[in-house]
Amino acid sequence: MLKPKRKISRKEIQRDPFLESIFSIKTHLTDKKQFYTRIVLGVLSVIVLGSLYLRSQGANRDMAEYTISKAMVFIDLNDEDNAMIHLQAVIDEFESTGAGRNASFYLGRIYLDKGEFDLALPYFERYVVKGRNPLLMGSAYQAMVNIYLSKHDLSNAIKYQKISIKHSNSKVEKAWASLNLANLSIAGGDKSTASELVNRIIIDFKNNNDLQQRADELSGKISSMKQS
Repeated sequence: MLKPKRKISRKEIQRDPFLESIFSIKTHLTDKKQFYTRIVLGVLSVIVLGSLYLRSQGANRDMAEYTISKAMVFIDLNDEDNAMIHLQAVIDEFESTGAGRNASFYLGRIYLDKGEFDLALPYFERYVVKGRNPLLMGSAYQAMVNIYLSKHDLSNAIKYQKISIKHSNSKVEKAWASLNLANLSIAGGDKSTASELVNRIIIDFKNNNDLQQRADELSGKISSMKQS
């Protein structure tokens, strides 16, 4: 014989943990609907703005590369005026791009070749701070060395020659930069540093006749300093 089903009271239904949790969540969502809507809209806005920013950055990079390519053509044609106009345009409009940073180096090189050292220096200074091309970095520091030498500023020339050694792209390039530093050290009366640099090259590059010849020349200078 079937047992009669027990009736569930309204009080028991209200105390059901599962139902209570569902009801609590529903109530929370209803109360916070506007808050969560704002969050969703905010996230969507960030996504949309991020997408637009990336597209803009891509377009800027393309335009910067196109403009600097035109500048390089003018450089090859020895048309410095048009090259400088295009390089400056890249710097002014797209400085945050790789092409924009490189444009500072190339514009500095043009001024350097023209002998306008005061105009060239700020562009090289800008490049060594923001530039990322290792092939250009060492050249930029070496250009700064030459500019400071033209100003008879031996202290800064030595300072940037030391940095240029760190940015050398090969052992041979580093060796030449070290000999340049030795020569500057001789000019500054620092025989100890000069001797150390020269002796290191003589030992490490026995099979490089050009480096050996330059090291011997500097060694002779150092010997003359000791005798004087």
